[in-house]
Amino acid sequence: MQQEELMSLKETGQKGDFLLPLVVCKTVLPDFYTTFPMHWHNEMEIVVVDEGDFEETIDFETYHIRKGDIVLVPPCMLHSFKQFEEEKSVFRSIIFDLSIVTGNNTDACSIKYFTPFLENRYISPAVISSSKPHYEELRAIVTELLDIYSEKKECFELKLKAKLFELFYLLFCYFFEGEENANAIKSGTTKSVKMILDYISANYMYPITIEELAETVNLSKHYFMRFFKKYMGMTCIEYINDYRLNIAANLLLTTRMRITEVAASIGITNLSYFNRIFKKKYHITPKEYRVNADNT
Repeated sequence: MQQEELMSLKETGQKGDFLLPLVVCKTVLPDFYTTFPMHWHNEMEIVVVDEGDFEETIDFETYHIRKGDIVLVPPCMLHSFKQFEEEKSVFRSIIFDLSIVTGNNTDACSIKYFTPFLENRYISPAVISSSKPHYEELRAIVTELLDIYSEKKECFELKLKAKLFELFYLLFCYFFEGEENANAIKSGTTKSVKMILDYISANYMYPITIEELAETVNLSKHYFMRFFKKYMGMTCIEYINDYRLNIAANLLLTTRMRITEVAASIGITNLSYFNRIFKKKYHITPKEYRVNADNT
């Protein structure tokens, strides 16, 4: 993950480019972080797990992801992931804008399938394991997509697009389920969570109070704290610290900023407090973290 992705909760950067709005990213846990906080992006994401286990939360549900699993994250879906216990995991993500298959045209495919999918009128399974019917077919297509993108042979864009249509044919036939009515309550909860996380993303470098966060969604302080813990699985302070520490860890690895400057850049002016919460998360001090990275 790039530093700018860590800095922004809503990943607004275009994935790929105008001609090919698709990228493949490889993630190793732990790399310079053990968790990636709740975020979302306009693109769809398909994850294939090459090694180890990790935990991923998608639309407020937490899943234990294992080697071989395929994870589906629809566009604009809230999701996060973290290391499972102290296990190393490696996974690759195909992230793409649906315009690559819809072409922004109105045809039978768009009207019958892709538009309802974007409007959340299809239920998508979060995790597809090897025990599921048609898993092997799906895994074969995802593997081919990864190979096509990696090799980039002549005319690979055509083959990539054809393979994506084959992928969605399989998903709509065997994995997606139609849903007549969207869940308005869940939709409202998602909207509120996004507003809160957007505020944290924009203001993490300043002191943030529970009161001002509660005001962003018109909740009392007491109800807000219960709401946040229920849907995020941690307290608000824990989330803000985790978000800040991910950024701090990246800065320690990618810049030569002094540790006091790193702490100040994420809104923490008390160096002893910064060292304490950093060590609690990473089990070493910020200085040791940087030294270990320099020696690898």
